[in-house]
Amino acid sequence: MAIDEKYIRFKTARSSGPGGQRVNKRATKVQAQVKIEALPFSEEEKKRIREKLSNRIDQDDELLVESEEERFQERNKERVIEKLNELIKEALHKDPPRIPTRKRNSVKEREVRHNHLRYQKKKSRREGKSSDIEEE
Repeated sequence: MAIDEKYIRFKTARSSGPGGQRVNKRATKVQAQVKIEALPFSEEEKKRIREKLSNRIDQDDELLVESEEERFQERNKERVIEKLNELIKEALHKDPPRIPTRKRNSVKEREVRHNHLRYQKKKSRREGKSSDIEEE
């Protein structure tokens, strides 16, 4: 689900990346801030976002994302929106519950035989006999 831009507040700043002759003249770095409470999600989904993205959320309950990879502000703005949508998509993703598998009967039988042999070996040690081990 893509977040509508009306929920996102953008800030720009000077970037530390490449820029050529315009390096100290253009504000190409873009920072996006989104109030979690304002997002159009249920309270359960907002709670999940807060838990999964806690390292990116500040004290004002705002999710912060920034980009300064590109030389142009518009591209960085697009990147920030992509990152934001991807982060929220990953935070809301739930893994399906694991369905435990059953042991095959042949494996169970092999374990029973192995345990019986071990039992016979230990029993013979208790009795002081070492040649009475039954093998199946």
